[in-house]
This record gives sequence, structure tokens and C-alpha cells, in this order.
Amino acid sequence: MKEKLLDMLKSADGYVSGQEIADSLGVSRTAVWKTVTALKNEGYNIISTKNRGYKLNTEGDVLNARELLGLGGHAFYERLTSTNDMAKRFALDGCKEFFFVAANSQTAGKGRLGREWESPHNKNIYISVVLYPDIGFESVAQITLISGLAVVKTIRDMTKADAKIKWPNDVLINGKKVVGILTEMQAEVNRILFAVVGIGINVNQTVFDDELKEKATSILLESGIKYKRSEMIAKLMQMLKEYYKIFCEKGFGVFLDEYKKICINLDREVTAVSKGQRINGIAVDISENGELVIDTGDGLVNISSGEATLRTDS
Repeated sequence: MKEKLLDMLKSADGYVSGQEIADSLGVSRTAVWKTVTALKNEGYNIISTKNRGYKLNTEGDVLNARELLGLGGHAFYERLTSTNDMAKRFALDGCKEFFFVAANSQTAGKGRLGREWESPHNKNIYISVVLYPDIGFESVAQITLISGLAVVKTIRDMTKADAKIKWPNDVLINGKKVVGILTEMQAEVNRILFAVVGIGINVNQTVFDDELKEKATSILLESGIKYKRSEMIAKLMQMLKEYYKIFCEKGFGVFLDEYKKICINLDREVTAVSKGQRINGIAVDISENGELVIDTGDGLVNISSGEATLRTDS
């Protein structure tokens, strides 16, 4: 009944009377009122006006399984430990490619290098996508790079914000982090079994703890607009599929110019940590394999994975 009532409100041009809803669904006015109340409790912004009926405010942001229908195979959770961990379980059970796990909050969200990803409830996007790439081990890191491009394209198209990438896995707006990407894989001796791309997007969060507030931001804080996370996930999945398809067919090289244009590391002093080695210098290029090329003063060093901190970062 919830779905039918919600469909009526979504398709209506203005208010729908309680009696019209009751007649259409074959229920009492009291049952309509109770269902509307339940939908409000789920977060739907339904306006109730005497003698006019009910109207759905489409500016509200609700994320649940109902709002993700039509986006392909997925699992939605109100709360779980980590979308990446859950996606790996589905991959081990043989789910199809592009199956994704989404949640309204995480209790142990994963960032890079074992860090925790702050995951407040009902504010942001926490999503992990299962992929089965037919590529070599050396190319797995490039999945993070093309995922970053897909995220930037999504944010720019939907919000007009000037999102940029900090190699290898962060997306920033006005110099502050708004997205983190974590790619994990499971492999046998000579082949990759699957990869899971975890993407966290700060969408409607307005408060960050003391440790993060100078470094992190959200799309709402930067734009002044509250966005519907379900619509952003739909756009993100569309862009990720497009970029991934091209990547699997042609490799990362075809994205090189696009990536360089929005990569903030280039021509900046960086400190990179890769395989336990600390490297200081100027980031001068991105290679065709997606490596960060650093001029140390004694020569060029290519970094394929790890972390590169801008020297102005604290």
C-alpha cells in the first residue's frame, strides 16, 4: 500500500485528496492517514493540508530500497558495518557485475590505509560496487582512477560544483575533501576474482568533527542545495558503467588528458608514501598507466599506489 500511495503522490500535479486516495486503493481514510504517517516517519516530506489532501514535496531526500528500484541488482541497508565488506560477501556468492550495496549509515566505514570513514546516518552516500575486471594485477589501481572520473562527472553534471581529483582516490571541492574511494580486490595466484569499489560522498552533511572540519566538506555546504541521494546514485552508476566499459576495452590511457585536467597534484610539491618509502618532490605528470610521476630533484619516480599529500596539507 505504501508503494501505491507514494506512486499516486509522485505522479500527481499538486494535492490529492484523502478520499480520492482511499477510493483508488480501496481502503478507509484512516488507513490512508496511517500510511501517510508511516511514509513521513521514513523521511518523505508529505504536506497535509485540510480540505486539500496530501502533496509530496519532491525536494526531500529519502534513501531506501524503494527509491533505488530500477538501478539493477543491489542490496540496501539502513545500517551496516561496511558496504565494502558486504559487497565482498555478495561477490563471493556470485552476484552479477555492477551489483551494488548501499546504506544509510556505516558503523565501521573504510577509508584508505586502514582509516575509518565517518558515516553519519541519513546524510551521505555510502555505496560499494562489484566488478569482475579481466585485467592484470598492475592495472587494478586504475579502477580507482576511472571511478574518480565518474564521480567528478556526476558531481559536475548535477551540481555544477568545480570538483577535482587529488591522486589517487580523493575528490575535492574548493580544496576540501568531499569524496573518498577505496578499491579492494580478491585474487588467486594468476587472476583477479573480483574488485569492489567503495565510494563515500558527503552529500547533505553539515557538521564535521574537529579533526575533519578544516579538511572535509559536503555538496550541501558548497552549493547551498540539498540533493536527493537516490538521484545521485542513479547518475553515478550510469557514469561508472560508461567509464568502466571504455576502460576495459581501451585501457586507462584514453582518459589521461581528462584526468590531468582535473588532477590538483600536478605542478605541486607533494610527499608520497608508497611501499613504505617516503618520496618528496614536484608532481610533474600522470603516466599512461595512471602513475603519479614525481621529480625528486635527483630524477623522476613513478608511484603506482599509496598516498600523495600536498605539501600545503596539514
